[in-house]
Amino acid sequence: MRPEEELKVALDRARQGTGALFIAVQDVLGFLNIFSADIEENFVRRWLQRLETTAISFTTLDTGNSTGPPDFSFGDVGKYLYYIGVLNPHLYTVGLFPKRVGAAKVLYGMGGVVEELRQFNDILEELKETSRKKYLEQKAKEGELKQIRRKKKYLSQHQVEALKDAFQNEIGPAGDYIFNATIIEKRFNRNLLTKEDAYELIDYLAQEIDSLDRAERFVKTALSIVDEEVI
Repeated sequence: MRPEEELKVALDRARQGTGALFIAVQDVLGFLNIFSADIEENFVRRWLQRLETTAISFTTLDTGNSTGPPDFSFGDVGKYLYYIGVLNPHLYTVGLFPKRVGAAKVLYGMGGVVEELRQFNDILEELKETSRKKYLEQKAKEGELKQIRRKKKYLSQHQVEALKDAFQNEIGPAGDYIFNATIIEKRFNRNLLTKEDAYELIDYLAQEIDSLDRAERFVKTALSIVDEEVI
């Protein structure tokens, strides 16, 4: 069985075992969206969109605690229960459940699901990168990429330096070298760094940080820097 098929089997098994309406895996930049559902796709996508802000805010949460944010968020929305589990600083899983399932079963079951999905980290990262490339290829085919290039705006040098400082704050003195080396290796132009380039750069840099809580703090800070007005 291929790794992607093993992942799909794991999601199906997790959904059936927890009683979820759906269980999905997404990334904070929006390139990856995989789910197993026992309900129509439009329902899944509506709820993923509704929970997206909560999920991203939680996944990149900085609690000020040296041990980092908790591994999950749990609550109720109307007649449903939701569970958001952090897989790594830029990947998370979301489950939506009828309230009849009960909090205890959701919490116990999804704790095991998160641990199992973390074992698929390399596969998920590969699928995310494949999805990103397909997205760019599709935009190119539609003729939109050239238009974006003509109209695109760039981060200021102040923003680029702020990104580097945020990374160095989490990784130490080596951060300056790693930041510059990553830009060269991935063929970014630091003088013409678009918002889309910056999101991709953040993704690469977060993977260089060993500590989960520091990586999450970096992603949150970096996203706030990039989302400032660009020139």
